Amino acid sequence: MSALGERCHLYLCCFLNRSKLSIRDNLYKFMLLMKDKSGAFRMHDGGEIDVRACYTAISVASLVNILDDELAKGVGNYIASCQTYEGGIAGEPSAEAHGGYTFCGLAAMVLLNEVEKLDLPSLIGWVAFRQGVECGFQGRTNKLVDGCYSFWQVKYRYRI
Repeated sequence: MSALGERCHLYLCCFLNRSKLSIRDNLYKFMLLMKDKSGAFRMHDGGEIDVRACYTAISVASLVNILDDELAKGVGNYIASCQTYEGGIAGEPSAEAHGGYTFCGLAAMVLLNEVEKLDLPSLIGWVAFRQGVECGFQGRTNKLVDGCYSFWQVKYRYRI
């Protein structure tokens, strides 16, 4: 199971034993607790706020049909603020664009129907230039290719 898959599973299972409310009600309450004033989400209580958490929360909420305006509020703006001058998406504002974060950010924006908030031509250009001379993919500008990025970088074509 991928790290993101494990996080989705964690989100789905976190509040099973917290109260007698339904799993979906507990999940919704948990997600609201993890939501930051910036619109983004934390990965866990006291954890980092980043694009991975946004994607995890939005994708899980969509899967279990609890995605509403309150959960979605501000997430698209946060993700758009993470798009760098190069076109990729960083984990948080002012950080370096990364293949995994770019996938997470774009996928969340698709689920939110807010893709228009991104500079898509710039994003497509950034992704296209991640294929290295070795024919593999790199996750960040000027880094070596790595097989794991083939997953992240090839997935974009299905999102754009």
